[in-house]
Amino acid sequence: MKLLVVSDLHGDEAALGRVVSRAKDYDYVLVAGDIGGGESFAGELAAPGNVFAVPGNGDGDFLERVFGDRFIHARRVELEEGLNLVGFGYSPPTPFHTPLEFPEDKLYGWMKGLPMDGNTIFLTHAPPYGLMDEVRGGHAGSTAVRRIVEGKRPLLNACGHIHEQEGVGKLGATQILKVGAAKLGRCGTIEIKKGKLELRNMEL
Repeated sequence: MKLLVVSDLHGDEAALGRVVSRAKDYDYVLVAGDIGGGESFAGELAAPGNVFAVPGNGDGDFLERVFGDRFIHARRVELEEGLNLVGFGYSPPTPFHTPLEFPEDKLYGWMKGLPMDGNTIFLTHAPPYGLMDEVRGGHAGSTAVRRIVEGKRPLLNACGHIHEQEGVGKLGATQILKVGAAKLGRCGTIEIKKGKLELRNMEL
């Protein structure tokens, strides 16, 4: 199974074109929020039919309507090979006061009931606090996401939000794929072979 992971398009038409063009080469495309660009932009992103999405902190309320059952915020979807996909968008508070940022206790309260297991690919907008989340000398990841990952131990957490940070890491039993911003020409891939993950960041 091959998956393309993108985040933070922020309405960038060039990034949109590259994602849509690449979609046919992957089993699934996972969009980790901050799509931007309005409803028609989101519709073009959803058009390939194999694209799942969660909202970022700056997204509009039309994404669920556009993506339908592929809008996976607070939802679980069964995939092939015994794997499943669970999504959660939003972010903790930022200096920008965007519409979908919330206190960490609220985020944790909403996430703690999500049905996850060791075969879950957990798609979030925000990365776990302390992992590839540095901004101006501080950390901008989510303590709630970190608590969920540490407690529920999903197979993988794929995330975005912090535009310039990317990489592959591990938090307890969970592998982390942090992708850079699509509007900056970055993305990530997940390849699953015989239950083993191959993760990498690359140019979109």
